Amino acid sequence: LYIFPSVGVLASGAVEVKPSINPAVVGDSVTLSLSPLTNVRSGSWAVGESLILTWLGDQQAVFPGHSGRASVNVLTGALALNSVRVADSGVYVLQSSDPELKAAASIAVFEPISNVTLRANQTELVELSGAAVFTCSVLSGSSLSFLWMNASSELKERDRVQLTDGNSTLTIVNVTRHDQGPFTCRASNAVSNGTSGRVNLTISYGPDNMALTVNGQNATSFLVGSNLTVLCSARSYPPAQLGWAFRGQLVNTTGPLLERFSVAEEHSGPYSCLAFNNHTHRNGKITAHIVIAKTSSRSEQQGIDVMLLPLLLMQAVKSTCLAKKTPTKKQPQSEMESLVFALILFTTTCYVAPAASTKQLYSSGNPVPVGSNVTLYSQANVKAAVWMFDTDIIVLMLSGTALITDNWTDRVILNPDFSLTISSLQQNDSGLYTLVVVNSYHALLTLSVQVPISNVTTWANATDLVEFNDTAVLKCSARFGSDMSYVWLEGGSEVTAGGRVQLSDGGATLSIVGVTRYDQAFSCNVSNGVSHEISLPLHLNISYGPSDTSMVVTPMRPNYVVGSDITLSCSADSSPPATIRWMVDGVHLNRSGPQLQLEMVTESQSGNYQCIFYNTVTSRFSSQSSFIEILDPQKYIHVETPINPAKEGDIYELTCNISAAATQVHWLKNGVPLHEDNTTVFNLDNRTVTFNPLRRNHTGYYKCMATTALWILTCRQHMLVVNYGPETPVVEGPAFAQTGQSAAFNCSAASMPPSQFSWWFNGSGVSNSSVFTADILSTNMSGEITCKAYNLVTEKYVTKSMMLTAIEPIQSVVIRNNTVPINSANLTLTCDVTGPYNEIHWMKDNMPLSMTPSAVNPHISYHIENDTLQFTPLTLYHDGTYQCVATNLAGHHKSAEYNLLVNYGPWNVKISGQDSTKPHLTVSLTCSADSRPDCNFYWFFNQSSAALHTGSVYTFLGTKATEGNYTCKATNPVTNITVSQTTAVSVEEIESVVIRNNTVPINSANLTLTCDVTGPYDEIHWMKDNMPLSMTPSAVNPHISYHIENDTLQFTPLTLYHDGTYQCVATNLAGHHKSAEYNLLVNYGPLNVKISNSTNHGPLVPFVPLVSLTCSADSWPQCDFNWLFNGRLSEALKAGSTITFPATTANQGNYTCKATNAVTNITVSQTTAYSVAAFSFPSQAVVTMMGLFALSVPVLFH
Repeated sequence: LYIFPSVGVLASGAVEVKPSINPAVVGDSVTLSLSPLTNVRSGSWAVGESLILTWLGDQQAVFPGHSGRASVNVLTGALALNSVRVADSGVYVLQSSDPELKAAASIAVFEPISNVTLRANQTELVELSGAAVFTCSVLSGSSLSFLWMNASSELKERDRVQLTDGNSTLTIVNVTRHDQGPFTCRASNAVSNGTSGRVNLTISYGPDNMALTVNGQNATSFLVGSNLTVLCSARSYPPAQLGWAFRGQLVNTTGPLLERFSVAEEHSGPYSCLAFNNHTHRNGKITAHIVIAKTSSRSEQQGIDVMLLPLLLMQAVKSTCLAKKTPTKKQPQSEMESLVFALILFTTTCYVAPAASTKQLYSSGNPVPVGSNVTLYSQANVKAAVWMFDTDIIVLMLSGTALITDNWTDRVILNPDFSLTISSLQQNDSGLYTLVVVNSYHALLTLSVQVPISNVTTWANATDLVEFNDTAVLKCSARFGSDMSYVWLEGGSEVTAGGRVQLSDGGATLSIVGVTRYDQAFSCNVSNGVSHEISLPLHLNISYGPSDTSMVVTPMRPNYVVGSDITLSCSADSSPPATIRWMVDGVHLNRSGPQLQLEMVTESQSGNYQCIFYNTVTSRFSSQSSFIEILDPQKYIHVETPINPAKEGDIYELTCNISAAATQVHWLKNGVPLHEDNTTVFNLDNRTVTFNPLRRNHTGYYKCMATTALWILTCRQHMLVVNYGPETPVVEGPAFAQTGQSAAFNCSAASMPPSQFSWWFNGSGVSNSSVFTADILSTNMSGEITCKAYNLVTEKYVTKSMMLTAIEPIQSVVIRNNTVPINSANLTLTCDVTGPYNEIHWMKDNMPLSMTPSAVNPHISYHIENDTLQFTPLTLYHDGTYQCVATNLAGHHKSAEYNLLVNYGPWNVKISGQDSTKPHLTVSLTCSADSRPDCNFYWFFNQSSAALHTGSVYTFLGTKATEGNYTCKATNPVTNITVSQTTAVSVEEIESVVIRNNTVPINSANLTLTCDVTGPYDEIHWMKDNMPLSMTPSAVNPHISYHIENDTLQFTPLTLYHDGTYQCVATNLAGHHKSAEYNLLVNYGPLNVKISNSTNHGPLVPFVPLVSLTCSADSWPQCDFNWLFNGRLSEALKAGSTITFPATTANQGNYTCKATNAVTNITVSQTTAYSVAAFSFPSQAVVTMMGLFALSVPVLFH
């Protein structure tokens, strides 16, 4: 949605309409709310002249065009539109009479853009003879704007570019080769945008810019016998077909190259290159006049070659000198002699050789940039030759020997194929290069070395110009570059001379006479044969206009209704923006700007409205005007009514009086369309509505609406009030009243207009209002009171009477009781009333007192006798607040509240606290009881008659002296009841806990641990490794099991898994006591007795090995070891785990180890056999040494 800035001001000038969305998308929900928030009790919404809905109070009616899509908040007047459409765009007007206001907002709904498509009428065109027409379309979208792009440049209207159909169609007239694209179209509206795919054009052009060179240069004079290579080029797409003509006659040669060998004088004349493009069907032609000089005599030809001789000789001598001065380039004397001889031979040959022909010389590139390398070559064989630059010799070649002159030594390389490579080219290297091949030919090439283009800039004589008045002069230059050519571009297209456009200074200066608004941005493309660069765009600020002026009136109608809001909007194409001032009927209004707001218009505002445009820079004026006619439709329509007032039951008519030709009339009641029913009938094409009979529900606001050729006329609303009544009055007031007080009476009756009331007491008039109050009453003021209601319009009256009786009042009501309320005793409450009364009833806790037990409280019962309430007996359930109520005809009177609290107890006397304790700890005993009021508590010890302590809590230190029975006596001071409760307190002490065992723990034997406790205890439990001892085997230790009997822990049998630290814990009511830790280590073994052996060389006889046998066993404690040799004890064997002896035959035999555990008294043996044969000896000497060692064994052992 879009709100015009000034629209939306109410008649009150303090409120405006604000949409929730601005703009909105098709399908959105939009709410038009009032700001600030206003309570609008009735009104209507319309868009343009079409009603949307009306409402009065909480009733609303929606017209068919918006059924199901519009609703109004009947409190704030906010309009809700659902699923909006593009057709919902327009000016929305709110009108209300409660309060009186009018406001409007102009809104617009947009459809989102999707699938932007670009199409061209054709994509293959011929330059300057075709027009490209592009059409941009969307699958969906509304209120579209289009932007066209050629590559990255925006396209705007100018000489060859046209935008039509709301800019959705682009036409490029007389396309050029620069109009190839890619072209894209961007469509947008206020809520979305999209870009099309790219479209490229294929532009056929040429042939043009033709060029022709002969033998690679622009020379046109050649000697007889020369070879000619004529090269032709042309700019063309597709490439042009090339043909040749000599003296106007076609020759049998096609393509870019024409060759003529050994030309003669008759070959002089015009040579033409003919170009034809079979797409553009255009021809091109370029002609060069070539002159073939008269054939030279043999002596002259020889003279030409002889002229080279001094140069060659000088070069040879120079090279020789250089060779002598530069050791690295020294040449043998014989080589120089050979070279000089070759030069003499060359000279002699020149006189006898035939005339040389001219051939083409080729290069790896031409032109080439400064700093690059180039290679020159000929396609013929070369043996003896000279490379030259202009008249400077570069290289001499003869019989496989080559000399490079000093000036070229550092930059020239003669390649094996006799081609010449020149490096680090400079601009002064441009010129004629010649290859002279002895007795063969000359080859020529003009090389161009160019500086690359850089730092291209543009500037103008002025950039602030006025359309049609000024001339723009734009200049282009490059800081670096040579052989430069210039092309000016505008929006990607080449600017060519013609009409307003002039090019000078070789194209470096662009002049545009009489600039237009489309001459905005120009770039300069500077190029040569090796590079190009385009400048940044140079922008011109063209002031133009005002032109293309327009005035739009919203809403657009032939005439307007009084009270309408009209917006006049003027626009013009102008830069800078034109100032706009407003006139009406030739009189200036004090208003400026593009919009003129006419709010709540009147007939006097009709006239010719004109906006005046002025451009302060171009000093040009323009204007637009529109005639606005404003009419008052309410002059043409109103509701007529009968003279007599509308009375219920009569026949009554409303007539729509229309002074214009109406095609349709309909009625609204309270803003809702009125329909016929059994009491409402339309007549005379709906112009008259008849109510027969008229009823009070016909009251309301009525409007008639008529459709004419110009407007939808709506009259001012007419309020129909139906008069009726009065009906029978309703009299409200007391039938009985107490003397000394006043009595008020109210009378009401259904009536329109409201009735007039009068009061009569015992036949005398006492008041003329709807309320009558009888002042201080006395006993003689009883009687009949009558109300009379009278309707001034219907002239009807009715009456209603009632009786008033004045009685004496009740002065006081008091509850009395002289007994203390105690549970299970009887109690009587007496209601003491001062004054006349008819009856007495009782209330408890503000509720009427029930005389019978209920399911909720079956223990409650009462007995009422005369003015007493009796409790027989009293229970705790009777607690509560009681009132006595005395009643007579004038009313009832309550006593003050009597709060009944029943005294009871003591009940449920209890002593809480410890009944046993450890010595020297504090013991706290607490006595409690249910009682009202609270009890007094007294403590006694062991039948003592004197109280130890008074109070509910008694605290003392636990010792053997304080061990005994403690009695608490609870006494209620009101009920005088005493109840006792006794508890015993003991002091328990464990003096010691010790684990005892008289058996040595041996594996597989039984073992019993005894827990010896000194002092009273309740139970004993065991711990192992600081954890409670588990009596059953577990998955982790399936071999462990225990048996507990009385104060003993039995192991049956004992295993190694029982190793650990054990504790016994004795527990009584005072706590628990742990024994000291008992460390159990199970004695076992020996197990797994093994003998291992090892061999090494003895220190006395190195060549005789020593054998060591080691005995080991698993055992706790460690075993004692003894050895036997062949089953008997040997004095030579020592006790211990290891024995060592020489490896001799005398020591062969069985060795037995006996392992003995001194605690378990178990001995286990293990035997191993020893044999010398098991060993191998390295040599006979070793055997001998072993024998000697064996002889000495007795000595060693002793």
